[in-house]
Amino acid sequence: MRIGTEGEAGLSPEMEARGIRLDTTIAPTVYYLGANWLDPVVGGSQGGNAAERARKLRQALAIAVDWEEYLSIFANGRGVPSHSPLAPGIFGYREGRESINPVTHEWKDAKAQRRPLEAAKKLLAEAGYPDGRDAKTGKSLVLYLDTVGRGPGDKPRFDWWRRQFAKISLQLEIRDTDWNRFQEKIRKGSQQLYILGWNADYPDPENFLFLLHGAQSRAATQGENSSNYVNAEFDRLFERMKTMENGPGRQAIIDRMVAILHRDAPWLWGFHPKQFSLTHSWYRNYTPNLMANNALKYRRIDPARRAALQAEWNRPVLWPVIVFVVLVLMVVLPAFISYRRRERRPARQSDR
Repeated sequence: MRIGTEGEAGLSPEMEARGIRLDTTIAPTVYYLGANWLDPVVGGSQGGNAAERARKLRQALAIAVDWEEYLSIFANGRGVPSHSPLAPGIFGYREGRESINPVTHEWKDAKAQRRPLEAAKKLLAEAGYPDGRDAKTGKSLVLYLDTVGRGPGDKPRFDWWRRQFAKISLQLEIRDTDWNRFQEKIRKGSQQLYILGWNADYPDPENFLFLLHGAQSRAATQGENSSNYVNAEFDRLFERMKTMENGPGRQAIIDRMVAILHRDAPWLWGFHPKQFSLTHSWYRNYTPNLMANNALKYRRIDPARRAALQAEWNRPVLWPVIVFVVLVLMVVLPAFISYRRRERRPARQSDR
């Protein structure tokens, strides 16, 4: 595999010459950094001026966390940053300029570019934390990220997270725990920031947008809304959208719902992973589909072509064996000849 400067994937010339095909597809999955709506610092449940401060803080964090860099370092470019809960290929997902989150990105040179850190610092100051300090108390703002540890290899990832927050002079404490303890915190709504993912069960926008539906708050109802996010307009639109047929009317409602999420930033966004698959030229009727598990019956194999190519590619390479045998003979034969000469030499009589 070769990853280009723009993140595009390609095959090596050797594999291309053998007719091997690379298929890439973006999975119906989203990994995200969420903020707990119940938390007094980053949440929005308190209302009034406190909620406005928390909103600007979340927006600043959403700009500062560079998901493009994360994918480049930790996923070898195999993914795309998310601008909404919807994964590409799901109805309601927008392409190009219309797809970007205007809070975190701007459209330049025909592509989405992350807003500069100055924009995040400005929002942070408006939230009451100039240079990462509480304007009232002068104390540094410390935020807490709950995540599940996987072993010693997590250190580079944790260090990266700390650097992202440090870019806008914020301190990040990572609370590394096991899966059971992490789930308990999520159920109780005691986390502040957290990382989770969702893989769609069926290809419909409802299966992503319900992750932020207020009636499915994890702390209140043990639903899948782990951020415990509540917005009356979003919830009202969700109830209308969830059973609608795909069409312009549903698209308009989804666009409004996504715009609300951009403004409120209950997620500091994340990424959609990209799946790679390699297939030989004798493997037919294959199209990547990460949601269908019954596609094997459509596959077709060309056994004659496979056998011919296997015979061509797997021809035995004999010269190393021949060289090895010659070297062994060069070492063993002189020793054998010397041994035979000693055996045939007449014995000398000992002096008496």
